[in-house]
Amino acid sequence: MFITPTIHQFPIPTPFMVGPVNVYLLEGDPLTLIDVGPNSPEAYDALVGALAQAGYTLRDIQQIIITHHHTDHLGQISRIAEESGAKVLAHSLTRAFLDNPTTTHERYKLFSQVIFHEAAVPDEVVRHINRSYEFLQRYGNQPTPVFRLLDEGDRVEAGGVEWQVYHTPGHAGDLICLYHAASQTLIASDHIILKISSNPLIEPAAVEGQSRPRRLLEYIAQLQRIAALDIRIAYSGHGAPVEDVRGLVEKRVAFHHKRAAQILDFFEGHAYHLWDLTEKMFAHVPSDEKYLALSEVLGHIDLLERDGKLTRDYRDGIVYWQPRTEAHQHR
Repeated sequence: MFITPTIHQFPIPTPFMVGPVNVYLLEGDPLTLIDVGPNSPEAYDALVGALAQAGYTLRDIQQIIITHHHTDHLGQISRIAEESGAKVLAHSLTRAFLDNPTTTHERYKLFSQVIFHEAAVPDEVVRHINRSYEFLQRYGNQPTPVFRLLDEGDRVEAGGVEWQVYHTPGHAGDLICLYHAASQTLIASDHIILKISSNPLIEPAAVEGQSRPRRLLEYIAQLQRIAALDIRIAYSGHGAPVEDVRGLVEKRVAFHHKRAAQILDFFEGHAYHLWDLTEKMFAHVPSDEKYLALSEVLGHIDLLERDGKLTRDYRDGIVYWQPRTEAHQHR
């Protein structure tokens, strides 16, 4: 006999293009929140109101688990943790965003500037992207102490049952999912979303000096790993729960291979830098959203490069890719 976790889904408004973010209340001991929403009066009021409808106040919350560092998920953690007195749990890679958010975000921003330079992104577009990043940070968190670090294979009590932690880098390097095997329940956060293909974003390595993580490659591998679990229902970071995880993952993986093939067709034997390719694919995307487009295309370039279909060349600090020829392959 096992306990099926009692899970309340709270859609919390965000000022971002993605729309509302899902915060989850896991009812039972310890009473646990999964994520908290962005740092805005609207998000705060929505969370407090949703808790009240479920019969609780912030002071009742004993534990908060943060799934990853994106602002729509942890923006108001400082206020919620302080007012509730709840213990905060997060992955070890999320810790820097909780301990020292300003410095950590600045490191990420500086890394993106290097990528923009190598990609030959026009200065005006870079300014638009940076303004968008600054807008995002307006809804970010203040320094917040972490009670416990979570990592792959850890077990955590939440809402009266024990969950297993899966570290699933891809959309973000620090993203975690929680799995309750007995009820075949997954808290998937942004790893698996019904209506959106999670964008694996350009990020620096966790350790200075290491090479850039290939987030799309990690994302595909982690999708397939999670799809191998017995999952009846997956609760997502945005939108409705997913009931056919394996079917959705098959579609997502097929989409990414199809998109990579589409990008490969653009080359027609020529060499292009990342900005050229992004404009070929996403010219319609406004400048302040180009970071997502650049991340998407670079992810598929990584996939093509891994599969031996592209080779890179550095010219005056700009990275160019071109299809591998027979001569390349026999070197």
